[in-house]
Parts: sequence; structure tokens; C-alpha cells
Amino acid sequence: MKKWTRARFQPGLPLGKDGRRVTAGPEHIEISKNAAKEGMVLLKNENGALPLKEGTKIALFGKATFDYVKGGGGSGDVTVPYMRNIYDGFRLIVDPETIFPDTVEYYREEVEKQYAAGRAPGMVIEPEVPEDLLKKAAAFTDTAIISISRFSGEGWDRKSTDDRAAHNATPEGRRGIWEMSNEIFERGDFYFSNAEAALVKKVSEAFAKTIIVLNTGGMMETASLKESENISAVLLAWQGGIEGGLAEAELLMGMGNPSGKLSDTFAERLEDYPGSDRFFESEDYVEYEEDIYVGYRYFETIPGAAEKVVYPFGFGLSYTTFSVGKPEVAVENGEVTVCAKVVNTGKYAGKEVIQVYVEAPQGKLGKPSRELAGYRKTRLLEPGAEQNVVIRFPVDQLASYDDLGKVVKSAWILEKGEYKFHVGTSVRETVLADTVYTEPEDRVVEQLSEKMKPARLKRRLCADGSYEPLETWDQPLLPNADRGYLKPATRAVPPIDRRFMDKPQLIDVVDGKITMDDFVKEMSDEDLAWLLGGQPNVGPAN
Repeated sequence: MKKWTRARFQPGLPLGKDGRRVTAGPEHIEISKNAAKEGMVLLKNENGALPLKEGTKIALFGKATFDYVKGGGGSGDVTVPYMRNIYDGFRLIVDPETIFPDTVEYYREEVEKQYAAGRAPGMVIEPEVPEDLLKKAAAFTDTAIISISRFSGEGWDRKSTDDRAAHNATPEGRRGIWEMSNEIFERGDFYFSNAEAALVKKVSEAFAKTIIVLNTGGMMETASLKESENISAVLLAWQGGIEGGLAEAELLMGMGNPSGKLSDTFAERLEDYPGSDRFFESEDYVEYEEDIYVGYRYFETIPGAAEKVVYPFGFGLSYTTFSVGKPEVAVENGEVTVCAKVVNTGKYAGKEVIQVYVEAPQGKLGKPSRELAGYRKTRLLEPGAEQNVVIRFPVDQLASYDDLGKVVKSAWILEKGEYKFHVGTSVRETVLADTVYTEPEDRVVEQLSEKMKPARLKRRLCADGSYEPLETWDQPLLPNADRGYLKPATRAVPPIDRRFMDKPQLIDVVDGKITMDDFVKEMSDEDLAWLLGGQPNVGPAN
């Protein structure tokens, strides 16, 4: 069964002629770390709490000091030779004597104990920090760093505050996951658990400077962190991969400058997101009533939604400051060109992200009040340096799709009216450009045809917050379909485990017994097709 040993065929194995790893080599690992740093978002930084000065003593708190989550579950997971958590990261770049050792050992032991009991990363219960440990840490330093982690995957990533609805929508086979999540997160993992909230309160009251690091794959409740006078800084580290913990530590120590921007809106409550009340209704379907009003398109458009936002789409702080000049917009030959001068006006080198949003006319087709049309990150700008950022996109990109035939059925339409351009550093921090593009008449950008019209959705959201009714009808399932899975086609080929019994194995290439060219030569076209297709799954999974 060596041919099925998946771990032996990971791309990190040395398959090159000189024995170098294809991936997971030093160069690729460095790219991974730097990519993680580029995407991390600084949400809060009061009184210049960050970056930490060299020699600053720190005390690490929270299970996520060791319960680090590098990525999602299932197909969101990646096989890696190692992982670095935030403690590993600090240990590599600061004097170990500046890290309070007792909390390190406490959380290491607590996490290892829960892992041994079968808990998965990100699903560990936050242990209560002992009072004597807290006092010793506060005597060691005035700076605390609390790490909070979340795991995400099928059946794990969100839990409704309506326990009954969530339980009903969870299949029997995944009830254990639901029960485990319910044990840890009393109100669902969007919110801080009672234990996490108690930890943040206790630590932030004991230290002059408290920094929160969020190791999460999705949105979380951040209103309490933003509003708390005891929280000095918040770094949204996402799930940073193999070197994520080192990336976190480097940014906190000023070895780099946060330049990531929010790719979604952080609202105050899970219930503030328009689909949350229907998401847990059934395991088989979701009533997708919000239509195009998802994320910032919802919060910036629908009346009353804006006030629910804690951190808006595109938001992200830096250790330095930037000025953005008045944007210049030109529309020529069907293309929009936006130019804005960015100047680093602070004392640290850093990068800024310029974002262009379009305000389209509200005609017959629904439109968000603002829609992202383009963005670009500057190069690393030293203090006093400047860069003219240029962003281009086609006019036709501003079209709206007409599925019902309000203008022209099944077509992308540029409706007549004025299209305005807002340029800035988040969806809310923008300047209105002087140039306005005017479409004199409704224009079909692309004519398509209807193929899979929704059959059972009764209504959908409109820009004014009302709902428009939709036509519904009985839609039969596809032939040979059973709960969405197609029955496998009959095959007139030998089973895969017999086809390759007398053939060279790929492991022989890895072991250097034969070359890859020789391996391929031994295969017929049909053999290679089977090898490319993988094991014989059924239906669409194949």
C-alpha cells in the first residue's frame, strides 16, 4: 500500500535533480511569512503602544499562545513540517530573558493536556489564569499580550445564538462537533467565551499596556476591544500559516509595519449580518435573500445598517501616517484611470492601500451605495517619501446584471446616469473625485442567456431595505440525483488497485531508483489519465 501513503507525495519532498525541496524550502517559507505579515490588520493602537521597543519585557497570556491555528480544516488545511506560534516567534527575535517564563509554561501544559484529551486546535477551553501567576507577571512587566484563536471548518466555524436552530440544522454525524463548540462558546464563536472575556478583563486591569492578537479565520466581536480603555492595541493576525506566529511577533516588535486592510466588515453582533438568522435554518439549504447586499454592500447601503459597524471594509491602521492627495480621474477609450499621490508623513517606513469605490446611479436595477472598483498597495515608503498610485479598470466593469428583464433580461447593463468615484483608504475614509462619468442611455455591456434560475427563493433584498417578491415554481431534481449526489457511471475498466500492481511506483522516483521520465514511459495514456484523476470517487467528487 506504499502507493497510497499520501504523506510521501507532499510537494515539500525533495523531487528536484539536486535534492532541493519543490516547496517548503527556506525561500518559500520566507514568502509565506511575509505574505502573512502583509495581510495582518492593525485595528487599534492607542498612544503609540505598538511597535514594542527593543528590550521591552512581555508577559504572554491566553491559550492561543500555544493553541495556534495556521489555517482551516478539511480542504482548508495544509501539510507542513512544523508550525510557529507566537511564543516561538518571540523566542526567535527577542532576548528570552524579556519573556515572562511562568505564563509560558502554564499555557503550554494546559494546551498539551487538552490536546492529549482529544481537543483540536482552536477548540481548546480557555483556562483560568491563577491570581498568583497574574501578580508575578505584573511585577515582571507592564506589557501583556493576549492571544485568542479560532478554528474554522465544516460544522465548526459558526454557531447560532439560537441553540435549538443550530442543533436542528446539524447532521447527526457532526453533533459531537456542535456539542464541543457549545461547551466552549456559550454564545457561539463569533463572541468571546465567558472564560476569554474574564481573561481579557482580568489581564487588562492588571497591566498598563494590554495588546490583543486575534488568530482567527473570520469576523469576530471586536466592539468590546475597541471601546475598552484598558486595551492598548489589537492586531488581527488571521490564520497565518506555517510561520504565522513569527509574523505576529515581528510586526509587534516593529520588524515590519502592518499594512493589511479588512476584506470584510466587522459588525457588533453576529445577528447584524443579514444572512445569520437564516443560516442555521436547515442543513440542506440557505434562503439567500440578501442578493447583492453582502458585506460592505449591505452595511453601507441598507438604511440603519451603518450604525452596526465596528470596523468598516478596507480599514487598517499603520505605525506611520500617510496623506493622500486629491484624486485625479480620467475616463478615456472605455477605461477609468485614477491617480492619487501618497506621502508618508510619519516616522516609520510603511505601505498604504489606495481604494477606489464607485457610486452608481440607482435606476431600475439595484445597486450598492458604493462598490469597490480597484485598489493598489504602495511600495514601502520611507518617512517623507511619496508615490503616485495609479489604478485602472474598464468602464464596463461598473455594469449591473439584469436577471428579471427590468431593462434587458439576462444582460449586464450600464444604466444611464452619473457614476461618481470615491478614493481613499477604506470604504468610509474617502474623497469624492471631481470627475464624473455619465452614461447617456442604458447600454448592454454583455448579453447572456438564462440557464439556472433560482426556483424556490420567494423574495430578495432591495437597496432601500425592502424586499421584492420573486416568482417560484417546482423544480425537479436532475435525473439520477439523490440528495444532490449523482449516481456513478458504470466503468468498463479494471479496478485501480489492480491496474498499477506491476507498474513502477511514484515512490521509486522519490527514492531515486528510476527517473520521472522512465516512470511516465511505463504508463499508457489510460494509465496516466487514471493517475491524474486520483482514486475512483463517485459522482461529482471524481
